[in-house]
Amino acid sequence: MTRIVCKFGGSSVADAEQFRKIKNILHSNQERKIVVVSAPGKRNPQESKLTDLLYSTYDLASKNLNFAAPWKLIRERYVEITQDLSLQSSIGEEFDKLEKDLKKNPDKLSVDFLVSRGEYLCAKIMSEFLGAKFVDSYPLIQFDSQYNVTPQSYENIAEALSSKDALYVVPGFYGSDMQGNLKTFTRGGSDITGSILANACDCALYENWTDVSGLLMADPRIVENAYAISYVSYREIRELAYSGANVLHDDSIAPCRAKNIPINIKNTNSPGDHGTVIGPTPETTPRLITGIAGRKDFSMLYIEKSMMNKEKGFGRKVLAILEENGVSYELSPCGIDSMNIVVDSKTLQKVEKEVCKEIEQKMQPNKIKIFSNLALIATVGHGMVSQIGTAAKLFAALAKENINVRIIDQGSSEINIIIGVNEFDFEKAIRAIYGEFVS
Repeated sequence: MTRIVCKFGGSSVADAEQFRKIKNILHSNQERKIVVVSAPGKRNPQESKLTDLLYSTYDLASKNLNFAAPWKLIRERYVEITQDLSLQSSIGEEFDKLEKDLKKNPDKLSVDFLVSRGEYLCAKIMSEFLGAKFVDSYPLIQFDSQYNVTPQSYENIAEALSSKDALYVVPGFYGSDMQGNLKTFTRGGSDITGSILANACDCALYENWTDVSGLLMADPRIVENAYAISYVSYREIRELAYSGANVLHDDSIAPCRAKNIPINIKNTNSPGDHGTVIGPTPETTPRLITGIAGRKDFSMLYIEKSMMNKEKGFGRKVLAILEENGVSYELSPCGIDSMNIVVDSKTLQKVEKEVCKEIEQKMQPNKIKIFSNLALIATVGHGMVSQIGTAAKLFAALAKENINVRIIDQGSSEINIIIGVNEFDFEKAIRAIYGEFVS
């Protein structure tokens, strides 16, 4: 029997009614055997995220301050879910023990441990509600200081979730480090947990359940009624995610990609919708582009020097100066006698004087200047590879709207074209590109 991993995000476990929807989803397909849950999400815009409340609780407790207010909100959410589901849960005892430890020995609890209880307690409730087997992520998933999952972890997971007929519930978002300490992933890390389990158990599919029916070709806040993406390749989704599209956690794609396991983004509130499938590169693609994404708050460091191309190691030395000052770069289009480096504005602003001074002293450029208020926009799609004139269409669309392109970057793979524009042209540029290729 093939198995499917189902990860349910915060909105999917926000209250008892969402839990019931999950049970119906699982019952509708008997291959859905491994469930990963996040902490319960917000039920309305005014409500605080439980993860944020847990961070606040730890901050107050570690300073020996009264943490009753956030703790009360956290406790009430979980108790309300268990009562609405008519469960005989020991959730109250779990909270009593945690509260006692926070008051008496806050130094013995790590912030990662307390914050991870959001997913842990949700998984405990879910396993009781489904009559499933609870399997803790700690110490099952182990990773090193770079958050690389150890090979032994995959073996441990395969063994712990070995029964093809059993239904398992696993909390997302955390595991253990090499020293055996509980460690959380970065925010959104439950996506990573689901992908790791899918890889370890050789699952047929990884379903990521959320509150939207898949991905859209552009940000709906910018492009009204943007089309949905039915299929996107691993490579395309990496490009879109890196360029600012609000999709899966970036690190959650690699474990599935390693074994060509498709990822299906589905809507818990509308489970019959197709959603978006992420998978291997297709042999043919019906559309010229797959999606458009972008980000603001960039600056461009412009360096000009005569005969730069003859000076060996020039680019390496400049990038080394940025590295030493904690600045990473996004891209670096160059000319014969000029080098342009696009970096995050907020990061550069902190060390701008130091960076410019070092470049002046070590590289002796003819000119150095910083251009701020830049936005980067990526147009992504495998369909561009075989289509002549794609770039011409893109730039013609921008010219029609009187948008000045400051930066152009296209890799040899030809699945994406990145442009840099002034921030005040950001939304207009995305609409222009979308209108040219999609509308």
